Amino acid sequence: MKATKIYYKKLFNLGNFQNEEIGVEIEVENGERAVDVLQKARQFVNGLDPKNEKERKYNEACDIIKNKNAWNYQRVVEAEELVKQYESDKERGEEELPF
Repeated sequence: MKATKIYYKKLFNLGNFQNEEIGVEIEVENGERAVDVLQKARQFVNGLDPKNEKERKYNEACDIIKNKNAWNYQRVVEAEELVKQYESDKERGEEELPF
């Protein structure tokens, strides 16, 4: 038997009795091992975890601040405010618990 496509999906608990299901289907190319493709699919889906959205926005804001000339003034100001708020929350220990 030969795997030609790998489908991976995961159900994320958003809290308040809500869930989000995220999945991806990837074709297995010649010479690729199905287990390696599955690992790539798992990494991709886990990277889209809605709980990571706050950190993803923080990283995006940091990138905007590093390259201010490529963005308009309003977007840079928003990014600076987001970074300031994120770091303030982190210092006060208001980050989400890992469980």
